[in-house]
Amino acid sequence: MKLSSEALPRRRSSEPVLQTISRTFSDSELNKQQGAEIGNYSHTALFARAEELLAKRIIDGDPLAYFLQGQLYFEEGWYDEALTQFEKIKETDFQALYQLGVMYYDGLGTKEDPEKGVEYMKIIINSNAPKARHLKYAAAYNLGRSYFEGCGVKHSDKEAERLWIIAADHGNPKASVKAQSTLGMFYSTSNPKDLKKAFFWHSEACGNGSLESQGILGVMYLYGQGICQNTKAALECLKEAAERGNVYAQGHLVEYYYKRKCYTKAAAFARSSLKVSNVCWGTPEGDGLKYPKSSLPEVFRGCPRSSDNKACLLDPDVASDLELAANHGRI
Repeated sequence: MKLSSEALPRRRSSEPVLQTISRTFSDSELNKQQGAEIGNYSHTALFARAEELLAKRIIDGDPLAYFLQGQLYFEEGWYDEALTQFEKIKETDFQALYQLGVMYYDGLGTKEDPEKGVEYMKIIINSNAPKARHLKYAAAYNLGRSYFEGCGVKHSDKEAERLWIIAADHGNPKASVKAQSTLGMFYSTSNPKDLKKAFFWHSEACGNGSLESQGILGVMYLYGQGICQNTKAALECLKEAAERGNVYAQGHLVEYYYKRKCYTKAAAFARSSLKVSNVCWGTPEGDGLKYPKSSLPEVFRGCPRSSDNKACLLDPDVASDLELAANHGRI
């Protein structure tokens, strides 16, 4: 089960800092930036103006501006600059401390230091400060990840499960939806598996907007895992997830329709899968559920041969198996 850190929870808006700040810009301000055209401002112009504005606010003594400048750098992938900015305010700004925890754990802008990442997450979890409250669920998820991976702390599935349950908070939409989805995958890989619990947590996460869990729910309904088999519910979940860009759901729909000789529908879903640039498989590898070994099973049928290269990039092992099967006339 491959995991990633929880993105920084924001108290007011989850939109990027640059987008938020750009709302305050006037045309005259932006037109001063080289490369900007009226009504069509370049990203470079917006970034330069945002950086200038935040620098001025820092000089004027605005404490929030320090964090916003660090977050701006973080979102742009300028991790060295973000790290430097967050380090300046980590004693007084819990959001900066949270981002530093993620950066040290994942090695963003610095050498990996999971022990320091764990330390910062524990500070947030144990704090009684009101400004740390909205970060506690995400910090609990990240700390659970540390115990699950045995990175920065001694490995403990039991402690990981405990922390994820805290982070999931009974399916609270304001808690960690990532923890809810992760619990669904955790219970499908545990020994013994508990697919009923897996279904419950994927249902909670799906209801709170998780694209990964929506695709997995469709598969669980389709094969009767943790719930009675329900083809209608399966197709509803898979189609909605596919429309939102879940490639794994699209692949299952391709297979479902192809096996029923609905080749036009199968090919349509295969083509839509190949158009996706930011791939969301819908399930991390090793989730433990019974999935057919296919992601895009019909890239060799119903789609042009020019799709083969894209298929190999998406899943080289499956593409190889499918090509072999096609060559032997099995598909």
